[in-house]
Amino acid sequence: MKILVHTSILFAVFCFATASRRLTVADKWEMLQGRWEVLSYSEQGIQVNKKQPALRQAVQVWQHISRTRAMNFYGFDPENDEKRPRKFDRWFERDSTTEVARVAEAIATPYFAVFFADSTLSCYNKDTLTNTVFFPETFHARFSPVTNSIDINFPGVNITRWQAQIVRLEENRLTLFLPEEAEIVELRKTVFSLP
Repeated sequence: MKILVHTSILFAVFCFATASRRLTVADKWEMLQGRWEVLSYSEQGIQVNKKQPALRQAVQVWQHISRTRAMNFYGFDPENDEKRPRKFDRWFERDSTTEVARVAEAIATPYFAVFFADSTLSCYNKDTLTNTVFFPETFHARFSPVTNSIDINFPGVNITRWQAQIVRLEENRLTLFLPEEAEIVELRKTVFSLP
């Protein structure tokens, strides 16, 4: 299955590179500039869609990570340890409720990435009801036309946070592959507005 996924990603990258040769470097960089809303991403190893109901997806994420959380935070493996302590069951129930609510909120809250002409990349969550911005971050984005990739660094530091491979770049759609996290991120261009 993993071979099929990797082959599909490589094929998509090849198709994008072949089809996008008609665009100049300036055209590609200009297409990237603006405000993009994240539509789907990987939440702790599970692909989620920010436009679908968040609670069901959060439960799927919890089911994927529950064993690891139990081993890391409680020191108990629910699949291999024979006797389940009562304290563990109470902790497991509290942790599942808290973590599912946290993940559901993260999925439901809109996330934006804004590429500026000076290579600044601003990322933030925004509560659309109150227009409150959460967790704003600023990065330096360096576009490489040869590899169709974006190196995203912390400002003033030569440490790469992400090396985003552009799988698809259209006027209103952007698909990125983040190899460090084996994650596909789908974005849609939105009307530019300041937070």
